[in-house]
Amino acid sequence: MNRDTRSIAGLILGLALGSAAVQAHTWQMRHLLSSQARLSQLDAQHWRQESLRLRDQLAVINRRSERKTYVQTVNLEVVKNPVPLIDVEAALEPYTESLLGVSLASIKLSMIYQLFEHRRVVLGNRVYQVSVKALLVAPDVTILLHLNPVGRSHAS
Repeated sequence: MNRDTRSIAGLILGLALGSAAVQAHTWQMRHLLSSQARLSQLDAQHWRQESLRLRDQLAVINRRSERKTYVQTVNLEVVKNPVPLIDVEAALEPYTESLLGVSLASIKLSMIYQLFEHRRVVLGNRVYQVSVKALLVAPDVTILLHLNPVGRSHAS
């Protein structure tokens, strides 16, 4: 029995020493990972601040550059509009979007006129033909339209 007691004591001592070694290693790894996490957080904060600084510098550069060189917005106005303006804007959005960012020097009035004139759009359950009445070409393009109903209704 004395021998069994020694082997059990040795086993318990081995388990205690092994768990102490594992616990020391785990604590060391936890401390190392905690330090790396703090350094990563500081690094992320630094890069976040750098990103904000660069964004501010870009905004300053954009404000300094001439706003008059590119089309920035396209506004549609409809004379005696029979449908909500938002529906007209949604129907003509592919054509208005194609003008955004285009250099004013390269835009020809005839190009914008041909883009919209006699265009047929479905608004609600009716088909309308677009007629361009006036164009104002600037960084904020304004197009004055008239909608003429074509046919009775549009089958969905």
